[in-house]
Amino acid sequence: MTTQDTPTAEQRFHIGIDALNDGKLDKALDAFTDAEVRFRLAGDFKRAGDSRSMIADVQRQKNMLEQATSSYHKAMQFYHDADRPLSEAGAALSLGHLERQQVQLDLAQKAYQVAEQLYVTHNNLKGQGNVAMALGHIELQRGQTKQAAVYYRQAIKHFSEAGDATNEADARRSHADIERLYRRFAEAEAEYRRVLEVYQSTRDRYGIVDALLGLGRIYLDEQRLDEAASAFADALQQAHPIEYELGEADGNLGLAEVSLARGQVDQALSVAQNALQVYTNLRNGLGGAHANRVLGEINLRRGQLSYANSFMERALRTYKAIAYPLAWAETTVGLGEIQRRRGSLERALQTFDEARLQAHASANAQVEGRALLGIGDIYRQQGRIAQAATAYQEARVHAEQLGQPRRAPAVAEADIRLARLAVFNGHLDEAVAHLAQALALINNHPLAAQVTPMLLLVQGQQLLTEGDFTQAETRFSNAHDQAEAQQEPLLATQALLELARTRLARGELEAAAMTCTEVGRQFQLLESTDGDGGAVLGLAQVLIGQQRWEEAIVRCEEALTRFNQSDDLIGQADTMLALGLAHRGDGDLNEASTALEQALTLYQQQQQPLGESDTRYELAGIFLARGELDRAAKEFARAITLVEHVMNTLRTPQQWSIFLRQYGELYAQAAITQVRLNQQEQARTLLAAFVRIAGGQEIAQHLSAYEETVPTSGDAGSEEEIRGNKDLVKRLKQLRKAVT
Repeated sequence: MTTQDTPTAEQRFHIGIDALNDGKLDKALDAFTDAEVRFRLAGDFKRAGDSRSMIADVQRQKNMLEQATSSYHKAMQFYHDADRPLSEAGAALSLGHLERQQVQLDLAQKAYQVAEQLYVTHNNLKGQGNVAMALGHIELQRGQTKQAAVYYRQAIKHFSEAGDATNEADARRSHADIERLYRRFAEAEAEYRRVLEVYQSTRDRYGIVDALLGLGRIYLDEQRLDEAASAFADALQQAHPIEYELGEADGNLGLAEVSLARGQVDQALSVAQNALQVYTNLRNGLGGAHANRVLGEINLRRGQLSYANSFMERALRTYKAIAYPLAWAETTVGLGEIQRRRGSLERALQTFDEARLQAHASANAQVEGRALLGIGDIYRQQGRIAQAATAYQEARVHAEQLGQPRRAPAVAEADIRLARLAVFNGHLDEAVAHLAQALALINNHPLAAQVTPMLLLVQGQQLLTEGDFTQAETRFSNAHDQAEAQQEPLLATQALLELARTRLARGELEAAAMTCTEVGRQFQLLESTDGDGGAVLGLAQVLIGQQRWEEAIVRCEEALTRFNQSDDLIGQADTMLALGLAHRGDGDLNEASTALEQALTLYQQQQQPLGESDTRYELAGIFLARGELDRAAKEFARAITLVEHVMNTLRTPQQWSIFLRQYGELYAQAAITQVRLNQQEQARTLLAAFVRIAGGQEIAQHLSAYEETVPTSGDAGSEEEIRGNKDLVKRLKQLRKAVT
């Protein structure tokens, strides 16, 4: 071939361009290949390099990535032979982009550095800016945000000196993203507004869309939801006429996150699904991962754990495949919460710990705090109370590091969890203090209102423990209603379960049974094994109240299976106590004793004083049934000590009175046992202390009821036994008159 045939090569090259513009990739590839051969044979290595670069671009579009890599290398060689260093640098830059697309970050960096050396040698400022921005993208992908910021600043400087306003705006936008990651929102917003003005002045419609999306992300992080929604909607409106599909998908995903933050879960689901479909069609892996993560969060909120798990795992696989650690921690936290709710506690603990370490490495205090809350929830469920408290306190420290508006809800959530733990531990004064702190945050910061349902739930638990059933019921009802309004089905169902427990405590057995049945259905839909166990246990406790012992035993065993499956030691302790009651009612004292001893061990391990007190009271009843009065008296005394320890954490005499009235039967039985042991003075002292705080009505009723069960005539026993019983009744009446 001679140079006279060069026009044919040029013609073939332009045919390739036209075919590429028409989307006819195979035709374009044939034309560029033919053109390259002709240019090379004519000795025009510069145009041969141009042809080979176009071949690489087509191969990249056809996802022929290995072939594209080889083509860029060939193009670089052609440009080198033609002594076209800037063209060689451009091919090296494209090669770096391709290597980065394949997550070959070290190879990408090597290609960028080749381009950089050529651009520096020939003082090409725009090229240097392009390389610096590409190197920034690599460091960002590696999670090295500080180094990424350095490169972005270098890019800004180079583009500014080159007078390239558009590329300078792109670099400033990337740098603003780093500012947002470091929660320097004012600086990030100012930078985005500046670049938006540049794009508007240069009529860069794609840049305008990207700038609006960036502003939307900033507003979303700041929980400025109305402004975020407006920015994302504006971006969508700008993207549609120019058929910028990726911009439309990003806008839709942003709107989905706004809807989720507002509690509009169904709307969020629909919009996020649309975004995912576009990302899938465009083969945009990172966008698809973001959409999958958001869909995982949405389905987690809906209680659809299987779907949530699938979405989260897909997102995590993609983030790992493209080496994008910045999103790993947030996705891993979501995965840990799914595993926790499904009862895989040990696996969830490992997942949360991995998320915590990842978040710490990227200085993401918010996600690290979420991971610590999840770890604390697992420890609490496992009865590891001291470790749970430590995790919650660490989470609160991380929450304090956040700027507003995220600080208030995060701190309040940690305080509420600490309050729940304090209620469980019998430190009711601490619970009140933590709840007061959380309530102050909610009242002073509107965005903290999102944790109100949980606050109401724990307030109800505190009031139920104190014995104020009316106020507890009100709190649980309000918690349920607000959780439903915020589309938090798990929290709403937990509130219903607490409502059932309140009704059970008031002796409203039918109402409690109906509520437990409904709660069980809801927990099953939410795939909550331990929640379903709580509902079944509630039904067992209703059956115990109805003295349907055999049915109660069956239900207890069902509940125990669920709590064992979910590694829920708190539920196991409560179930063993109920099982002991059922066996005792059924007349099997040996089985009852075994179950109660197991419950006692669990409550002691969990440092749960009132659970331990209830169990000791029931063990004392078994000892009485066996005629072991001394052992019974000791258990009654230990139970009372635990009750009074909790009572002393309350602040007012009125609270002491309401709380102690729940334990009138315990004090009465302890006093009766002391009278039977001829310890009349000790019994009088014990009941006088109770009456001074709680009044004498409950004690009088319990003593009278017991007196009526003591046989004092007929064929109930020998003459000696009848005389002994009459004497016992006489002394009990004296005791009753003395203390009431």
